[in-house]
Amino acid sequence: MTIAEVLVALVFMAVVTVGMTGLAMAIFQGNAKSRAMATAVYLAQDRLETIRNTPYANITSANFPAEGYDGIKIGPTPYPAHSPFPSFQRSVTIQDNIPIAGMKRIVVTVSWPSGSVREEMLVGQ
Repeated sequence: MTIAEVLVALVFMAVVTVGMTGLAMAIFQGNAKSRAMATAVYLAQDRLETIRNTPYANITSANFPAEGYDGIKIGPTPYPAHSPFPSFQRSVTIQDNIPIAGMKRIVVTVSWPSGSVREEMLVGQ
């Protein structure tokens, strides 16, 4: 083998390695985004389920305040020391008599540093 052949082989290996590294980084970023999106949808659905199981008269903004980074709790029992979802925020918007009288439109928004998810539901008396 000559030096030229070795150099060509090294350049070829470098190009392949750089390409594979870029592909691996894109896969890792896609996985992280998918994981964040799935977590946000879960947190939104959890809040909607809690509201769904609340008597109609008690579905008010005061009963479902916004939860910040360390404040998100899931299920009936809060986690003791901290939230297991430290990079997410969850807020609830409740509109009375939308779309018609006797109904409420519930919008749950879960956001994180690089995105957000919005889920909606209607409840009636």
